[in-house]
Order: sequence, then C-alpha cells, then structure tokens
Amino acid sequence: MDKGTASTDFLPVEKERGISVISSHVSTEYMSIPINIIDTPGHADFMSEVERALLAVDMVVLLISAADGVQAQTRVLWKILDKLKIPRLILINKVDRPGAIIENVLQEIKSELSDFAFPIQELVNEASDKADIMPLRDYKNNGAFSNHEEVLEVLAEFDDDLLEQFLGGEALDLGQFQKVYSQQLQSADVFPILYSVAKTGLGIASVLDEIVQEFSIEKENLVEDISAIVFKISHHPQFGKLAHIRMFSGELEKKQMLFNQRTEREEKVNQIKQIFSDKYQDIANASAGEIVALTGLSDVQVGDVLGKKEVARKLEFNTTPILTVEVKPKTEQDYIRLSEALTQLDTEDPLLQFVWFKEEKEFHLKINGWIQIEILQQILKQRFEIETDFQMPTVIYKETPKATTIGYEEYTMPKPCWAVVKFEIKPTERGSGVSYKSKVGVNDILLKYQKEVERTISKALEQGIKGWEVTDVEITLIGGEDHNVHSRAGDFVIATPMAIMNGLKASGTDILEPMMKFVLTGTEDILGQVSSDMHKMRGIFDQPKFDGDKFRMEGRLPFATAMEYPVQLASRSGGRASIQMQFDGYQKVEDDLAVIREFKGISPLDRAKYILKARKALQ
Repeated sequence: MDKGTASTDFLPVEKERGISVISSHVSTEYMSIPINIIDTPGHADFMSEVERALLAVDMVVLLISAADGVQAQTRVLWKILDKLKIPRLILINKVDRPGAIIENVLQEIKSELSDFAFPIQELVNEASDKADIMPLRDYKNNGAFSNHEEVLEVLAEFDDDLLEQFLGGEALDLGQFQKVYSQQLQSADVFPILYSVAKTGLGIASVLDEIVQEFSIEKENLVEDISAIVFKISHHPQFGKLAHIRMFSGELEKKQMLFNQRTEREEKVNQIKQIFSDKYQDIANASAGEIVALTGLSDVQVGDVLGKKEVARKLEFNTTPILTVEVKPKTEQDYIRLSEALTQLDTEDPLLQFVWFKEEKEFHLKINGWIQIEILQQILKQRFEIETDFQMPTVIYKETPKATTIGYEEYTMPKPCWAVVKFEIKPTERGSGVSYKSKVGVNDILLKYQKEVERTISKALEQGIKGWEVTDVEITLIGGEDHNVHSRAGDFVIATPMAIMNGLKASGTDILEPMMKFVLTGTEDILGQVSSDMHKMRGIFDQPKFDGDKFRMEGRLPFATAMEYPVQLASRSGGRASIQMQFDGYQKVEDDLAVIREFKGISPLDRAKYILKARKALQ
C-alpha cells in the first residue's frame, strides 16, 4: 500500500518508504482453494527480486497504475514474462484517481505490451470516488462471458474453429468458447484486463475469482519423486539460513535427506516452515504446489533444483546491473563485520556480485540505481547495525578484444610445476557473452587438467587490460601440454589467466559502454532544448512524432551521459516533459570517453609477482 501498511512489506525500510524492496510470500485460501501469493517490488532497481520470484509462480498479476500508465520497467518485465511464457492477468489499479484516462491506458497496453489484451470488465464513473466495476463474467455459471463477441475477436486469432464460426456468423458453442479462452490464457497467448481500487478493496474479489476459475489445479500425485526449486534465500536471526522453495511434485518431510542437483550431494532438511510475510509456522511436511522455507541446507543457492527429478524452470537473469559502487565501514572496527554482512546479502541477491579486493581493502557491489544504494545502506544499519559510506557509483564498462589473437603461457618454473597452454581468443558479436571450447586431446593435456582450465576461464576474464570484465569473446584451447611428474591441477589454474592476459595485451581491447533505449514525451516548446541535450549526450534518435502540441521521441543514449538526465529534464521543463529509459545492451566507445581502471590485486601480466601470490609465497 502507498502508506507502507501492506502486510507483505515488513522490513522497517519498506514501512518507512511505502515500497517493496524484497519479495515476500503469503499463503491464504479463497473459496476453500489454497493460493500462494508472492508480492514483488515494482521499482526498476529491484527487478532481480522479481526475476527470482518468477521461478516459483504459475501465473502473474501485472499491476499498472491508471495514473501512470505503462512504465519502462513494465515493458522490461513484459518481455521477460513473454520469454518465459508465463500466463498473466493485467490489473489496472487506481481507476478512481482524478485525471486518470482509462482509455489511454488501455491503448498503451495494446500498443506497448500486446494486441491480445482485452478487458473482461466494464468501468463506470472512472477517475472519481464513485468509480465502480461491472463484471462481464459470471463465475457462478462456469465463468460465462456476457461480452463474448468482443472476446471472440481476440480468441479467433489463435483458433481456426472459432475463426470460422466468427466469420461465418454461426451460433457460438459457449462451452467450446470457454475452453479455448482457458487454453489461450494458460498458454500466455491472451491477456485479460481487470480494474481495481486496491486501497478500498474494489475489484480484488474479481481478480481472485478469475485466478480460481482459470488456475486452480488438482493436487499432483504425492507418490511422485520430489522436485522443487529454490527461488529465494533469506537469513533469520533465530532460524539461520532459509531456503524458500516451490514444490512441483512429491512430498517432503522434515529430517528428510534432500538431493541438490548442482552440488550432487544430499543435505538434511531440519525444519519446514510455512510463511506469512515475516511470520513462520512449523509444519511436518510440504507437498506439490506449496511454497515453504527450509532450514538445514547450508550449501544452497538461488536457482538450485532439489530432488532428482528434472524441472523445466531455471534461473536466468535478464536484468543487467550497470553501476558498481564501493562500500566502506564508517569505523575500521566494522571492517570484518561488513565483509560478513555483504557476503550474506550476496547470497540473497546474486546480482550484487560482491567482490572483496583484499590488497586494496575494498568492498565492491553491482547495483541498478540510486534507490538501491539508499536501501542497502539502511538495511546494513537496521539489520546488521553497521554504519556505512557508499562512494560515488561508477558505470560498469566492459572490454572485448580488438582482433583475433593468441594467448600463450609456459608455466614450468620454479619446480615442481608444469602447465603449458595456448588459446585462440576471438571477438564475437555484441551481446554474445563468453564461449569456450577445447581442440586439445587428452594425450597432450589430461582431461582433469582441461576441466581446471575451463573452470578458470570466467575468473581469468573478470578484469582485462583496462580493468573491466571481458565479454563478447570466443576462447579456444588450441595447444599445450602437461607433465606426467611435475604437473598439478593448480598449475593450469595459474597458467590460464596469464595466457589470457598475454593474448589481450597483444591484441588490445575495445571498451564497451552500456546503452539505454529511451522514450521521451513533452510539449513542443521544449523540443529544441531536448534535441540539443540529446546531441550533447551522444544520443541518437528518430524523428519526433507529434500529437497536437505534444511530441514523442525515441532513441538510444549512453548511460554514462544520461544517468542524471531524468531529474534534470523534469526540473528544466517544469514537469512538461519526462523520459523513460531501459537497458539496451553494450556498444563500443572510445577510450577517452570511458573510464580505464587500474587492475585490482596483482595482474597476471606482472608474471613473477602473480606466480608468487598464487603459490602463497607472497603475503
């Protein structure tokens, strides 16, 4: 709720700000049917929380404000939901808000999200405190539609039989119509729109009616093998580490051994807890369809699949942090405590990617925006009682090799050691990431040593010759040798980063900067100023489109130049213009327009010192 009174917002920082910053779940019943609800943050800085929660859900209720319409983060989330083929209902909230024009919001939904979104309710007295909602479905009569002609136009796009009936003017088989609607909703082809005023409860019962009507599922067979996925990690002062899981099949009991597919090991489940926001209740077992938290699993991560049965879902982040920030304790005595706190937060949010540069005594996190910095600072104070200073964040640049190159290293001295590796390092297209393969036979390098090489590649690419992560690269092991007496697995762990850096130094690297896709709207009188701003920020944009005295401009901007622009634009235009931005990949930028960093730690290019450090001969 706007005032921070939502039952799922239980952190002090959530109550103070009236926003959700972590996902939380509650279990309830409606019409005697159990429903698990996961409430997720709406702010773009916390999109990774949403992505983790999607591992557990069967469907999504996408909330859109009637006052604000479709926002940038709404479009980002929609693309993620499309990619995952997750069914969804669209709920337009705050339909009583003065000035809200629902027809405009509906048009935005159709043009920016899907042509196959349509209302299944009628709204009367919108934008006033007399707003009311008239249902177009009779849930007591198997969910029959009273506006089936309008819905039919959408459904016919996906069903040939319905299309023939529609075009031929035949009498509609209402039973078949209901069946097709349910199938297309559950396969994420069509998207019903509902209305609400959440603060008064108006329309909420209809949302629950739609969920129960269309998404109630029979309990799966409990004798099936257990399958579950970890979608959240949290830490409780009394219970310790909690693994929040969604059960897909089987039945789990406390004190039972549970197999983790990532670690290929079993761990004992000590307790099973049912959760309502921040309240925990011990239960004896959990079964298919339930969301619970487990204690006792020490070596568990978000995305882990539990049980030996495969599940279709996997953790795959679409969110990309574009800022890095250094965190310092205000008092030196809190240095170790801060490292422990950040390690714990990193297990809860893997995208923080906490790095501790011990030589420099620096703690670094990856983040998405200023609000996240403020929230992290408050959490460290309230939960861990640590006062911190967050330094000015830096845009996260990346590196990629300028040309195909060879990276070679002979690590054969001082004995005992022997690892010779030769890599082809080849730049690839933007956004392709990192790929690795080997063309070396096991007679040259034993398989166990090659596995160490492969495991070390990601570590070797964390910092390139300009201090940034190396990406958009294909690495192929094309030569090398081991020694039947002197070689150890650790030798190849040492040799691999040296060879990679040798190759990058030989080719040189290009710096890549994060780009933002933007939509800017405003009144015609400020178009000249806005166009000038775009050029100064190195932006590119299409010809503006006009609607009366208003314009809409779309294009791309470097994040480094546009980071502060939304606030500047709102202030400069007196609220007559606004800009929405979303991450849109990386592109090459000249070195003098980017940031080149010093290597953190000891660079593999400093060969002698690097070897001494790797062999623990240098403190």
